[in-house]
Amino acid sequence: MFLLINPSQKDEIHLFLFDEEKRVDKTFSGPNRELLFCIDKFLREQKLTKEDVAGIMVVVGAGSFTSTRIATVAANAFAYAHQISVLAIAKEQADGVQALIPELLKQPVGQYLSATYSGEANITVSR
Repeated sequence: MFLLINPSQKDEIHLFLFDEEKRVDKTFSGPNRELLFCIDKFLREQKLTKEDVAGIMVVVGAGSFTSTRIATVAANAFAYAHQISVLAIAKEQADGVQALIPELLKQPVGQYLSATYSGEANITVSR
């Protein structure tokens, strides 16, 4: 199975587990800092383990800076720990994610994502 992390909506975490034949989607309400808990819960609901994840895609270029950053870092860390491929995709590609499996599998293990952001980071208060 493959995992797609879509952090493009504020206060929602969209996850997809898929292979060439089936796809299961789940949306969790809550802050982006809950991403790892949501992934763990989703895998357990589907009776899968983290070892069953053969590759990860992340939607970049849409959503908040922090959500994109958290999703990218989580995917890269997971890919490093499990020696799997990762692929950054645009929000528009999420619905056709199964067609992107060959592209994901072409990515070399050990090549990690660089996040593309939809805007500037807003981490300080303007004076």
